Amino acid sequence: MAVNMPQGMSAEPMGDVDLVTVDAVRELAAVQGPCVSVFLPTSRFGPETLSGPARLRHLVNEAAESLAAAGSSEGEVKKVLAPLRALLDNEPFWQHQSDGLALYSAPGSFAHFRVPIALPEETSVGTSFRIRPLLPLVSADGLLFVLALAQNSVRLFHATRQTIGELALGAIPGSMDEAIPQEEMERHGQSHSTGRTSVQFHGQGNEADYDKAALERYFRAIDHPLNTRLGHRGEPLILACVGYYLPIFKEISRYPQVWDRAVEGNPEERPLAELHDAAWALVAEHFAEREERYLDRYRQAAGTGRTASGAQEVLGAARDGRVDTLVLGPAMGGADDEAVEGAIAETLRHHGRVVSVSAAPGDGDEPAALLRY
Repeated sequence: MAVNMPQGMSAEPMGDVDLVTVDAVRELAAVQGPCVSVFLPTSRFGPETLSGPARLRHLVNEAAESLAAAGSSEGEVKKVLAPLRALLDNEPFWQHQSDGLALYSAPGSFAHFRVPIALPEETSVGTSFRIRPLLPLVSADGLLFVLALAQNSVRLFHATRQTIGELALGAIPGSMDEAIPQEEMERHGQSHSTGRTSVQFHGQGNEADYDKAALERYFRAIDHPLNTRLGHRGEPLILACVGYYLPIFKEISRYPQVWDRAVEGNPEERPLAELHDAAWALVAEHFAEREERYLDRYRQAAGTGRTASGAQEVLGAARDGRVDTLVLGPAMGGADDEAVEGAIAETLRHHGRVVSVSAAPGDGDEPAALLRY
């Protein structure tokens, strides 16, 4: 969740997870230093939730030393780190965490993001924020939602290639009983449960019609708040449900990317890791094709003056607002890590796109860019 950041910066709190937006990362990229970025792994439950303050205290002390070494005055150091130190004794804050925590603090600016990916334990001090750890959460290449849908329960997840985290339902009903009160059902016909994945109605008309009508009402009650909260993001939505739910849900849903295939079976009986693997398998080819299209565009533009490669060259183009698409491989940085971070920030500030691919198209694992001109 963003706190006291420049206007336009936003994250979407959903229970113990903050859905990071491109606008939020873009606003982070615009903040000027001294900037402190802190990342640490966190736990959703259990005794590990108690280790967060101690880890943060250690990282804040590291940041204080780095700020002082960079020439910040004692008063400036205290001001920049005050929002971070305020979290150390905030017990409720540590009881509502996801898998990772990103903290950003600069003079007059502070934000925190609880994210469903495990972040490395590190602190960074510089003239701008370190935003690359958040990129997997804002790139359309590899993000998806999973809706585990049964009559007795509804669960919503946000996933990447490697991770999956549960989101709070908010206004989304948690079951058919919650979505459609029993007395309302009875006005249209007597009903009885035939198991955890099916309901049959008895009254006038065809029983299958009653069954479908009830499911349509149930799914509409889910779809409206779901689409209101997430429809603008556009990630694929994978249903985990019994097979015949999918065509009914797709028929009534206004969500822009309900996937054509579902993880079939009762999702209540699937371990989370298995659910994640099955959902990713359905979209892996789609994302691989998207990645190949980016690489093809780069290859076709090579030699025309419309590409750049190497951290310094890409950074220069990004500062000029020329980068349309910045392409990052899985492991780059090293001596040019600051330049890579700068290229990311400048690309986003000028409303360019940043994508991550399994193998960078430039020399070795250097960043590469498609240019606007």
